[in-house]
Amino acid sequence: MRCPPRLLFHIGLILTGSVLLGGCSLGSILRGGVQTDYALQGVEQDGETAAYLQKILDERVAEKTKTLAEEGNGEDAELRRRQQSYIEQTIRADLIKALQARGYYAGGVSFEAGAQPLSGRYGIDYGPRYTISGLKVVPDHYRSYLPADAPRAGDSLDAEKILTAQSVLRENIGKGRCYFDLSVVNRVRLDRAAHSGAVELVTEAGREGHFGPIAFKGNDSVRDSYLRRLVPWKDGECFRREKLESYKTALLQSGLFAQADVILPEDGPLADGSVPVTLSLKERAQRTISAGLTYYSDEGPGAILGWEHRNFLGAAESFSAILNASLLKQSLGADFSKPYFLRENQTLALNTELRRQDTDAFEELAVDAGASVARKFGKHLSGSTGIKTSLLRINDHTLETSETYGLISAPQTLSYDTRDDRLDPHRGVNLALSAEPFLDLLGEADPFFKLQFTGSSYLSFGGNHKTTLAAKAGIGSLQGADIDAIPATERFYAGGGGSVRGYGYQEVGPKKNGDPSGGLSVATLSLELRTRLTDKFGAVAFVDAGSVGEDSAPTFKNVAVGVGAGVRYYTSFGPIRFDVATPLTQKDDLDQNYQFYISIGQAF
Repeated sequence: MRCPPRLLFHIGLILTGSVLLGGCSLGSILRGGVQTDYALQGVEQDGETAAYLQKILDERVAEKTKTLAEEGNGEDAELRRRQQSYIEQTIRADLIKALQARGYYAGGVSFEAGAQPLSGRYGIDYGPRYTISGLKVVPDHYRSYLPADAPRAGDSLDAEKILTAQSVLRENIGKGRCYFDLSVVNRVRLDRAAHSGAVELVTEAGREGHFGPIAFKGNDSVRDSYLRRLVPWKDGECFRREKLESYKTALLQSGLFAQADVILPEDGPLADGSVPVTLSLKERAQRTISAGLTYYSDEGPGAILGWEHRNFLGAAESFSAILNASLLKQSLGADFSKPYFLRENQTLALNTELRRQDTDAFEELAVDAGASVARKFGKHLSGSTGIKTSLLRINDHTLETSETYGLISAPQTLSYDTRDDRLDPHRGVNLALSAEPFLDLLGEADPFFKLQFTGSSYLSFGGNHKTTLAAKAGIGSLQGADIDAIPATERFYAGGGGSVRGYGYQEVGPKKNGDPSGGLSVATLSLELRTRLTDKFGAVAFVDAGSVGEDSAPTFKNVAVGVGAGVRYYTSFGPIRFDVATPLTQKDDLDQNYQFYISIGQAF
């Protein structure tokens, strides 16, 4: 008997949802794709240390067993047994070190193997907890630089507290000084009979100096003038190694260099106190060819082919060309960006695009050209202002008209982004506000104003970002003109892989003569629960909702709701997603009652 496609879809949806809902229990025994069952015993005496030991156990089990899933052992049971024994003894050694770090230097860890492979119990014997018999700073005249909350005699011999005091001591000594070398190390002498330890923080400070001339070698195509603009100090400024590290980080983050090494005088500052700095650089390949494929059941297959040069004029200017082709849209675009435009935190961007679209709502043939200046106001806050011109020929299916528009607009944006990863975020927020006034130089459209706001938030819980709750909301409004006086390409639509999944492209919203007519307002909401089942695979359950209205103010009427589930395959460059969704409302006029989507990166 042949199962109908609709039945198969619903069965698959239920099974995928079941796997997702069971993710918490599966994750507790799946480590890197290998089933494990290890636990601690005898840890009730010290709750804080118990939590620390559990964290060490979880991390080590996930780390050590990952290789078993990646390499496998075929039918060699003896090899697998030896690997398992090695893993278990290595974890035992790490737990002993963790006990000592918490002050239990006489403690012990035993191991009892379980009945199943990769299982067992680690028995914890705390023993007496060592205390600090005294804390000295050598030389003694640096003792006044110790923090007020530094460990004292009688406190537990906790490695974390000692290392914190050591770090703060070094920081305090270096404040306002220009030491070429400054080190603080700790020495601990244990008295096992008294269950105590004497701690010494030994400080060595070298000569003071100031930054001298800087030179570069190995930058064959990157201009010295650009590299000097990134230098975070001025000639003659107080020498600080932290600024050298900051500079190295900036060079590597530019994407132009694979290696950046600092060369300093071996004997310290020169006779005049200056410290000349030489940067030995190794350039990365500066040209990249990229390609990608997508498949959305409502849009059909799609392909992206790109070329990028990251040092186009020798000062980290970027030039890229992108060809994007699908059944609905084909485009060829070029973008140029120049960092440090007029000031350090500012970038000039120039772009142009030739585009053709053929959807149920309209047909479009257009060419765009624009320029903008983007500025960073802080680590997470940025904004841009620009101007854009567009020449468009649009066949509006709902109005049965064919018009040519000459639009000029001034897009303004403001964004706040704290996401930890663009393609696969686990925590943070991303807020974006855009405002764009339009004027038609050919007089076919009335002047209008387009306002949009989107926000997404990510909350991760469980070890190693195992489970993430993601939420996204958006709202938009067109003002200043009636809907018929606004080009069809600038109206709001919803439905498809980028908005309300489960509905076809542009299927959400008002229609005329059976075709999407677009609206003057839009509101969307998406919720996703993402869980990582193994190192390579994860599962997702989601619900999307959206409404497109004919008034400028969103009314939240006729809300379309879609639900679904998906699978993620994690790669080094980001997750590959496969989502399947079905509509819950407004099903009557739909071409089909499910959609699926394949692409790179999370949905949002």
